[in-house]
Amino acid sequence: MNRFVVVRYGEIALKKGNRKLFEKVLVNNIKRQLGRSTVERIRGRIIVSVPSERLRSSIEIMSRTFGIQNFSVGTWTSYDLEDIYLTSVDLAKDEMKRGRKTFKVETRRLDKRFPLKSVELNPLVGERILEELPETSVDIHNPEFKIEIEIRDEGVLISSGKTTASGGLPVGVSGRALLLLSGGIDSPVAGWLAQKRGLDLDAIHFSSPPYTGERSFDKVLSLAKTLSIYNGGREFRLYSMHFTDAQIAVHKHVEERYSLVCQRRLMMKIASKIAEAQRIIAIVTGENLGQVASQTLENLRVIEEQTELIVLRPLLSYDKIETIELAKQIGTFETSILPYEDCCTVFVPSNPVTKARLFDINRVEAGLDLECLAKDIIEKSKMYRIKNGDILEVKSIEIPEEAS
Repeated sequence: MNRFVVVRYGEIALKKGNRKLFEKVLVNNIKRQLGRSTVERIRGRIIVSVPSERLRSSIEIMSRTFGIQNFSVGTWTSYDLEDIYLTSVDLAKDEMKRGRKTFKVETRRLDKRFPLKSVELNPLVGERILEELPETSVDIHNPEFKIEIEIRDEGVLISSGKTTASGGLPVGVSGRALLLLSGGIDSPVAGWLAQKRGLDLDAIHFSSPPYTGERSFDKVLSLAKTLSIYNGGREFRLYSMHFTDAQIAVHKHVEERYSLVCQRRLMMKIASKIAEAQRIIAIVTGENLGQVASQTLENLRVIEEQTELIVLRPLLSYDKIETIELAKQIGTFETSILPYEDCCTVFVPSNPVTKARLFDINRVEAGLDLECLAKDIIEKSKMYRIKNGDILEVKSIEIPEEAS
């Protein structure tokens, strides 16, 4: 029996006039990740055919692909009742191998020419499964697996073992964004949530050698690789910025209590330059409200003043416990808690301002040439091209004059 994956989507179905575009992006994202496969659309479903030896790895990829609500392993069969019975029993046997024994049969009769109604076919298939597999039992309220039968114009589509996927929108339908990626817990989760809303993501990281060592950057690179596997098979770029000279300059010329806000403003300025050069119109951060001194409304407003781009903060309504749970779910938590310093812990003021005013910031920054600092940092930095968890290339960053 030739098996394939039956992909179902949720939110895409609500897009009405744009539905075909969203479906097309999702299909292309699946193809990028699966390589040698056949992906086709039929009404409300996507059918993914892969070689049998790659079925398990393909299922793993489906589970993390945004835009997919759930999926099942399935197969086509004919309108012949005996074929429907045999196929259903075979799928039930597969479920039993996974330790599942209680089941339910659900039928959707999309082709009304089929002689039996759904309520008539369900018990017939259920009885046949019970006859062939007496270890099983029916549970219509909380079954361990379902045999789902769809009577279609193309034939009868039968699937089982529905698995919940990541949901959301396909990466790429909402445009591109640049994530400010630290080595902490919050920013990778913010990036993942941005991807879930259909954003094609790149990231920028600020390090402070020699205060932050190679292990600190390796930690961030690992987080970037993890995020890249959620990027719909698209290339994920990590821009690595050496921020030490800028931090020293801020520390020397700015009143200590304002230094943290000024550093973050400079980060925002540099991120904005990189984003604009890549025609990216949004910046994503892991900022929240009230977690640290820089995350007050007043400070966030002053920091955001350094860019004309949209600044997205997906974690704004999350508490720390919720963020940690998400980090564990997506596979970034264990990396994020590795005890290596990042640039945000270097030159931290003992009494940082919590309600900065732009007037005061402009005053304390008067002795700094922010444009020159930003240019020097970009010239010394590197860009890592990553795809599906693998580094493709490391190269210098080039910013066109009109974007600098």
